[in-house]
Amino acid sequence: MTISSLPSSERPRERLLRVGAGSLSLQELLAVILRTGRKGSDVMEIAAEVLREYPDERALSRATFAELRGFAGLGETKAAAILAAVELGRRSWCDEAGEAGGVHWQSALKSLEKALAREEREFILALFADREGKLLGKERVSFGGLDGAFLDAPFLCRRAIRIGAEGVALVHNHPDGNASPSEEDRSLTVAFARQLKLLGVEFLGHFVVAGSKTCPVCVH
Repeated sequence: MTISSLPSSERPRERLLRVGAGSLSLQELLAVILRTGRKGSDVMEIAAEVLREYPDERALSRATFAELRGFAGLGETKAAAILAAVELGRRSWCDEAGEAGGVHWQSALKSLEKALAREEREFILALFADREGKLLGKERVSFGGLDGAFLDAPFLCRRAIRIGAEGVALVHNHPDGNASPSEEDRSLTVAFARQLKLLGVEFLGHFVVAGSKTCPVCVH
């Protein structure tokens, strides 16, 4: 399928404006992001080439900048646009998985487990709760990388105080699929729990998500 073979009203951008982004195929959405093609190939053909290598949303979310630049016609601007769109979707998905509004923090944790299980990079989320355990809010406090995530504990403590949290839970993912807490996870848990105690805020626990498993970080 090429752009030139489609009636003007059925081209990706025009269809998005007419029927909404949710009605577009992955190829069409990618074509909208890329905007233009290259000499000899239009944007729909380039989108199809990318999807032959990364056939669905999850596969595409794993693509690196260097890998995308390897496709003919994908310069820095187009590759960066794809990565930005993927990251926007990732953040939105994680945000929707733990919305505040009367839910208990443990229910929010269950929702976040599904979102975190798909992540390729390790990062840490904080759940803030009131005295009754109702979720006040959540925040991604570390974006981390492929090899780990760093927690800015002072920032997190300030955030807890600012929103009036009575309790804080940490949840982070292990992209390698092993839900067993590491020694670093235990050390982080002990240090953060100690800081919260000094502030009079309850530490609700630290949970590691990997695949379909969630393990609490137990310390002695």
